[in-house]
Amino acid sequence: MTLAHATRPLWSEGMLMCPQHMQQQDLYHEQYVDARLQALHHAPWGAVVIQFDVAALKAGTLQLLGFRGVLPDGTPLTIDAGSSQRPPSRPIAPHFTARTEALRVYLALPLLREGVANYALTGDASAVHRYRGATRRVFDLTHARKEHDVQVSEPAPVFLFEGEPRNDFTALPIAELVRDDAGGFRLSDDFIPPSLALRAAPALTDDLHDIITRAVTKRRALAEERRARDGAKFDFTQRELDKTLFLHALDLALPWLKHCGDTPATHPLAVYQALVQLGGSLMTVAAEGDPTEFPSYQIDDLRGTFVPLFAEVRRLLGKEFDPVCIELPLRVNQGTSWVGEFTDERLIHCTTFVLVVTVDSDLVVANKEIPEVAKIASWRRIRKIVEVSALGVPLRATLRPPPEIPTQPRQAYFLLDLNDPLWHELLAERRIAIYIRPPYDPQRASLRLFGIPRKEG
Repeated sequence: MTLAHATRPLWSEGMLMCPQHMQQQDLYHEQYVDARLQALHHAPWGAVVIQFDVAALKAGTLQLLGFRGVLPDGTPLTIDAGSSQRPPSRPIAPHFTARTEALRVYLALPLLREGVANYALTGDASAVHRYRGATRRVFDLTHARKEHDVQVSEPAPVFLFEGEPRNDFTALPIAELVRDDAGGFRLSDDFIPPSLALRAAPALTDDLHDIITRAVTKRRALAEERRARDGAKFDFTQRELDKTLFLHALDLALPWLKHCGDTPATHPLAVYQALVQLGGSLMTVAAEGDPTEFPSYQIDDLRGTFVPLFAEVRRLLGKEFDPVCIELPLRVNQGTSWVGEFTDERLIHCTTFVLVVTVDSDLVVANKEIPEVAKIASWRRIRKIVEVSALGVPLRATLRPPPEIPTQPRQAYFLLDLNDPLWHELLAERRIAIYIRPPYDPQRASLRLFGIPRKEG
């Protein structure tokens, strides 16, 4: 049976000491420290560093080069390539059957039990013990003049494969093995072991960096659009409010997410907290999803925790802000007019078109004159309209353009009459021509034409 809760020995003068007194004293302090840590954190265990021999793994042998972490029972382990505490290597093939898709590997240590020998003192490798005895030559740390051989004990961890009994062990899952393309073995790319630091979970680190990259890209696009509006007046519509809240959520989350991504010692719980906060904030903007459905943080199932969480945050970061305006590209024709083609099928179904004219002259004058001197028609008809000074598609100046239209200083805005027969004609031809008499010709003015799609619902 496993060892019961240890109690502090009662020391008194003249008592007869035996090994049990010192053992109970050690156990009491170990369990005391562990109880304090458990009170501070619900799971103060997991891996900090895991390093396998990849070449040996490919050849079919499981071999550990390095490990640092804490087992679920609170036992700390530090193993390097030259450590005598390294678990014995094990062949993989006997445990990886033809039907096996993935094989989980555990770093295990026998539990401390009463009524059995917990220490291997004779060097017998056939039996499994929690500790093995060893001799270390150590200095006197006070004077550093003498050395003595000291009998010490050290943990004796072993590898266990999925399916092997673990009842008498404290076991930490440290890897998941899969077949590679050549028929050998490799580490699963998406397995996340119980971890105390990101450096022990490459899959988690890679996904975090991907989220940071997506968030930075999205933030830059929103910030650039916001800077483009500086100095311009615009209505604070629902769309603008959503974009502002989205940008605010990214600005709050990115500094800490970037710190986590740049700091391999970061605890995965800190990443989880940052992601659920970002996801919840973005759900406010998206008006969809339920933050209470985010997976709970489970130290023994970090893949089940983070994989759906990353997927949801990626989905939220991909939000597009509709409705948007669609620009119809215009090019200068012979230095006197502008022409364009309806190559984007969405433009055919737009319900509003806005002509944006950038001028150096007085905007009040431009708003009055341009509707009188502008000619808009199809390519085939524009020449005749200009020659006889006929009317084209009517324009109406507006001081308050639709909120979908990007605004800048020194710009005049005009709504096109889409009920005019000339508009239907150029739409059928899918080609537009715009002529404006000086001083609003291509040498002294620039034009942009935007369509606004039909609002759904």
